[in-house]
Amino acid sequence: MQQNIDDQQFYDKQRARTTIRREYRLQRWAFRLYLAIVALLLLCIVIGAIGIKTSWGAFIVDGSVPWKWILPCALVLGFAFIFTDTFIQNQEEGWFRRYGTQIMATVVAFEEVRIWRWPRRFFSGGSEYRLQLEWTSPQNGKIYTFSRRVRDSKLPVSGSQIPVIIDAADPTDYLQEDFKRSYDW
Repeated sequence: MQQNIDDQQFYDKQRARTTIRREYRLQRWAFRLYLAIVALLLLCIVIGAIGIKTSWGAFIVDGSVPWKWILPCALVLGFAFIFTDTFIQNQEEGWFRRYGTQIMATVVAFEEVRIWRWPRRFFSGGSEYRLQLEWTSPQNGKIYTFSRRVRDSKLPVSGSQIPVIIDAADPTDYLQEDFKRSYDW
């Protein structure tokens, strides 16, 4: 009886993880398709503006093509990707909270991420860092490395312990959440 319950939990875990991976893959392909459609729309607008004196340019730019509906719909679809990404991330967090194992990884290094983002540069003034973490598995002695993004100005010191939630079956698979100051180091 216990074996059947363990098998069912294993299959539920695998099915949920596979579903999340499929959703991420579908979202990436849908976003690529969306970008291609937006590029095609912009190309149509530019070509119509360039060829406004021709019959096909006038057709594109005048009221024949319902731009007042096409452009807002494209904008709404763009915002929909933000919501779908948040939805999938919440599912992934729930999966790790349910099936994951919390371990304590050691901070071995951190480096500043050099990405120029205008809102972050002008409004928060903060930098973004990437923590490099290591954990040695007590079962096989293998060293696993993890990384975490830190947006706070207060960084943990090298050698401090940071909690990481991993999949015990595959320790290379871990919850990639941002580091928060609430951890004690």
